[in-house]
Amino acid sequence: MNENEGESMIKAFSAFLLTTIISFVVMVGALLIWVTIQGNHITDPSVADGLGFAVAYGVIAAVPISVAIGIFGGIIGYLRN
Repeated sequence: MNENEGESMIKAFSAFLLTTIISFVVMVGALLIWVTIQGNHITDPSVADGLGFAVAYGVIAAVPISVAIGIFGGIIGYLRN
């Protein structure tokens, strides 16, 4: 592995990390904003329980989606050089 390949892989890995973190923060942030808006209108405890499950499953789903977006960003970052 020569010096240019190493530098290219570092750029690809940083692109992977950056796109993964940004996409996760955006998805979880949007979910939390939605929960805050919905939380103002809840009067029934069973609806609040369902909202809790939506948050839990939303955060769980955000992880693999963010990693997939990050992999795609890393591939693009590697191919650009």
